[in-house]
Amino acid sequence: MRGFSLIASTLCFCASPALAQEIAVLYNARPPYAVESGGGVTGLIGDPVTAAFKKAGVPFKWEASPINRQLSQIKDSAAPVCGAGWYRNAEREAYAQFTESVYQGKPHLILTRKDSAAAGHRTIDALLADAKIIVLTKGGLSYGPFIDEKLAKAASEKNVTTQENIGMASMIAAGRADLMFMAGEEGEELLKAPELAGKGLILSPLDGMPPAGKRHLMCSRSVPAAVIEALNRAITTP
Repeated sequence: MRGFSLIASTLCFCASPALAQEIAVLYNARPPYAVESGGGVTGLIGDPVTAAFKKAGVPFKWEASPINRQLSQIKDSAAPVCGAGWYRNAEREAYAQFTESVYQGKPHLILTRKDSAAAGHRTIDALLADAKIIVLTKGGLSYGPFIDEKLAKAASEKNVTTQENIGMASMIAAGRADLMFMAGEEGEELLKAPELAGKGLILSPLDGMPPAGKRHLMCSRSVPAAVIEALNRAITTP
């Protein structure tokens, strides 16, 4: 019996305590990236995140949270928490950890009105040099290094809002701003919304735009390094 116990203990592949603690994974329902489905989250980001946690053997739960609240939760929470689908930048690296990328999107387009002067510009430099144009951005959101750097030097007026995509698109349709930047796949999904039908909104490409930035899991410092390492091994980098 003693020999059996010794063999059993030797063959017991128990989870590391660092990997056994449940991680809250924050998301904002945002098709096609994060789509609520059957108590879980699917989509272009939801699917690879779920697959990574399961493959890594890390227990997790999806938790809905607005974008700006996610930033404060990740920065201030004593509990282990990660946000799904964030761009990596120096400001965020000062207080958060990042995994390998879980998704990289198509080049950004602009969502604008058919009759807007913004639709006549073919490059981002010409667009943002137009001081008559109002660019709508969401507070706390990064558009990736390429666009963020261009926006910082723009002559165009910038209007910052806390609205979600539907609200932002409605503001543009109402003439309160001229455009917003969106990755192609997100813009195509947004324009399917019944609320935006017949509003005269279009997606307009810009020449020379690079692929959208890579999206990562952004985690609080309270997430153990062993968990980040396990997730990195499990992630299939796009």
